[in-house]
Amino acid sequence: MHGLILVQLQKFAQQTLGSEEWRSALSKSGLDRTSFSAGLVYEDRQALELIVLAAETLNVPVDEVVEMFGRFLSTELIRLYHRVIKPHWRTLDIIENTETFIHSAVRVGNPGAVPPVLDAIRLSENELQLLYSSDRKLCKLAIGIIKGLADHFQEVIEIHKDSCMLHGDPFCTFRLIRNVAKQDTKKLDVRNTIQFGLDSPLTVQGDPSSWEGGTSKTLAERSKSEPTHWESHLSPAIFESDFASIGPYRVLAQHGEGGMGCVFRAIDTRSEQTVAIKVLHPKVSKEATSKKRFLRELQALQQIRSPHVVEVRDVGEVGQLPFLVMEFLRGTNLQVYRQRFQSLPIHEILRIAIETVDGLSAVHQCGLIHRDIKPENLWIESSTLNVKIIDFGLAHAVSEEMRLTRTGTFIGTPSFMAPEQASGGSIDQRADFFSLGCVLYDLSTGQRPFDRQNILSTLSALANHIPENPVDLWPDCPAGFSELIMQMLEKDPEKRPQDCHEIANRLKQIVESLS
Repeated sequence: MHGLILVQLQKFAQQTLGSEEWRSALSKSGLDRTSFSAGLVYEDRQALELIVLAAETLNVPVDEVVEMFGRFLSTELIRLYHRVIKPHWRTLDIIENTETFIHSAVRVGNPGAVPPVLDAIRLSENELQLLYSSDRKLCKLAIGIIKGLADHFQEVIEIHKDSCMLHGDPFCTFRLIRNVAKQDTKKLDVRNTIQFGLDSPLTVQGDPSSWEGGTSKTLAERSKSEPTHWESHLSPAIFESDFASIGPYRVLAQHGEGGMGCVFRAIDTRSEQTVAIKVLHPKVSKEATSKKRFLRELQALQQIRSPHVVEVRDVGEVGQLPFLVMEFLRGTNLQVYRQRFQSLPIHEILRIAIETVDGLSAVHQCGLIHRDIKPENLWIESSTLNVKIIDFGLAHAVSEEMRLTRTGTFIGTPSFMAPEQASGGSIDQRADFFSLGCVLYDLSTGQRPFDRQNILSTLSALANHIPENPVDLWPDCPAGFSELIMQMLEKDPEKRPQDCHEIANRLKQIVESLS
């Protein structure tokens, strides 16, 4: 059995049962003395022992655990082999090409590994016949992988089994049919989503009355609750099928509306490239402070040049409403990305950390503080997994003359907010380091260090609570990384890392220590 499967099986069991319960089960069964490497080959017996132990601990049939593991494994395989998976491929495409691109690579890299033989015949765009053959007879694993891929791509795949090795047949044959008429609309389509902040900086986070059930609505809340007829504020459509137009941009569709404004998908007629256009809400635009904040966002973003910060390509006004044109991002935010994979390996967490710090360095060099670093504002591009910092709606100029926030209020997301920011005090770039520390703590341990049931409890935790060291909650966390995270979470900014260069160097040293 390929070592990668056993490593992922351990990971699946830890996430399904919890690390402590799985370690306890391994200890009681005497299976805790063996560690596995993804680059080696092991006896099938060792994988079977782990599967049976997981089934007994979960108190579910072995076949059900095998299928559950297949669902889990599907997203891990997408992550591991994303470089050979073409961006336009979906469930049937990946299955059709698994033997050519994945199993052949496994056989070359690990001669002792014996992955199943898959013979796929594409009958049509939406139908595929699959022949599965393996001495292990793990067809339930194959079914789980197929279902996991369908979940990942939000497709409905009907699986018709015509023969099965478990019933005495020489091989398993499946007919896989993509049911286009029954696409899974319950899941968020994250592949073509553009995610930008649409919530006003003047939301309940800066309104103390709302913490105790106050009924007064902010400007952003009023804007969000009342429908906006955007066509009347934009220019007429260039083509009949379009939604509207903004200068040289064909506005194709509305992609989301919030209290601060609306994001549209559009095409730049000069380059024929797809772009995202963010337009300030008419009612918010009338409020001088909100409009200044939005204009500040435009000016700030135009200064930044980094592969890890969303690119602003144009700014302007349409019908007296400010707008900015951004690259159209395909992929999802970090929050959804990590939920899709349940947890991330340490090398992936470190990669995300390094790329985020690189983006923050460009932000800080332009004299800005992001002020709202959180998983939802870190974008993972679908084709490259490149990290981009998004949503500068709360960006704060370091220079005193550009500060627009009212004294005594705070802006940001409480669970990821530096104590000095939560108290309404003055902040600098080290507030972003605290927020990033919260993100890295969450990625490493699965816990948000200061998240509580309500805002007041969260603010109290920010001021007083000292979280456990990540290494104590996740033994695979390198000690140096755990130490860095805890330093980023120091209450006193003077005790945190002082600049991005320092954090980047320490992260690179940790990566080198693991190689």
